[in-house]
Amino acid sequence: MNLSFNIEVAEGYQSNSQIARVLTENWVLSNSYCPSCGDLPLSDFENNRPVADFYCKKCSEEFELKSKSGKLTNTITDGAYSTMIERISSENNPNFFFLTYSKIGLSMIS
Repeated sequence: MNLSFNIEVAEGYQSNSQIARVLTENWVLSNSYCPSCGDLPLSDFENNRPVADFYCKKCSEEFELKSKSGKLTNTITDGAYSTMIERISSENNPNFFFLTYSKIGLSMIS
């Protein structure tokens, strides 16, 4: 498992939140497996799919990535509260990946 981001995938992005999204999503695709069935690799959904970033082709489990710089706290920030509540209350609710990272060595994220 590689514990570093592939910074090249964020070239051309200006927004720190977009840079963080691209780096963390790429890291999960490159380094994660399905915790439900063990299959690898995970596949990514199209961009802007509500509360679903990845899925397993073998067992069809879905995953949402929540990441932040620093330590996780009791609150996980999400941009669309009502969409999140609707999705996690549905019969096809996602699993979550919680990822923390350090900005050390990431001069593009300030």
